Amino acid sequence: LSGLIQGSPHYIWVAAFSSVGQGSYSTRVSQTTFEVPGAPTNLMISPPSGSCDQLMVTWTGPSNTGGLSVEYKVTLYRDGTLIHSNGTTTTTTTTWRGLTANTQYTVRVVAFNDLGDGGNVTEVEITRPKAPSISSL
Repeated sequence: LSGLIQGSPHYIWVAAFSSVGQGSYSTRVSQTTFEVPGAPTNLMISPPSGSCDQLMVTWTGPSNTGGLSVEYKVTLYRDGTLIHSNGTTTTTTTTWRGLTANTQYTVRVVAFNDLGDGGNVTEVEITRPKAPSISSL
């Protein structure tokens, strides 16, 4: 069947036809088609405790998974240029190391399933703070 609306219930029943005529209809079955997932929410970025060159990223999975299992693509940009991708993950946290202080980064998280990427990308910008300096007394 084609032209079905994703995420909507569909009802199907069949009957046989021959030169004698139409047979009885089968029992009706229903199925809701799958769809791409919604966007992740609650994207938060923070430096792990005691870290000077790391950022930890956490998020909440979408409330609408599209009816299928969800994975995530997490990417890190600096000045609009992709500098790192964690590939795909099923977890809702990742950490990047080796980041430069006083530099603005953009983190993007997109949920996807077997049907493709979710329609919305969750994005947050952060400037990696400078490590605290130690002054002599």
